[in-house]
Amino acid sequence: MAKTKKVALAACALGLAVGAAVPAAATPAAAASRTGTFYGTYQHADGCVYLRSAAGYHYLLEGYTMGGNGGLYKKGGGFIAYPGWRIAAHGTQYNKSSTTLCTTWGAYRRIKATSIYSY
Repeated sequence: MAKTKKVALAACALGLAVGAAVPAAATPAAAASRTGTFYGTYQHADGCVYLRSAAGYHYLLEGYTMGGNGGLYKKGGGFIAYPGWRIAAHGTQYNKSSTTLCTTWGAYRRIKATSIYSY
């Protein structure tokens, strides 16, 4: 089992080194932070905006907001997606414990995205 985990971590590290796209739940939760493109669907709850990965994890999207129509927007404007649309977020994923109003899915897993687009 430990050998399998080492092989998986080595493969992920190789993928990050060459700039490959990384699914949002590709490495164990103990990983500090990773940079890449994270794929999932846009969802919102409690006024907070999330990328939901294929594995079912919710990642809070920092620097983005929800509009009055429930859509995902850049802060200051710029529509990106409606709930349920597939999105790709390029940036850094990290874990942070803090108090938040995002109680439904929490705010432990976060993505500080430099860009997000729907596809």
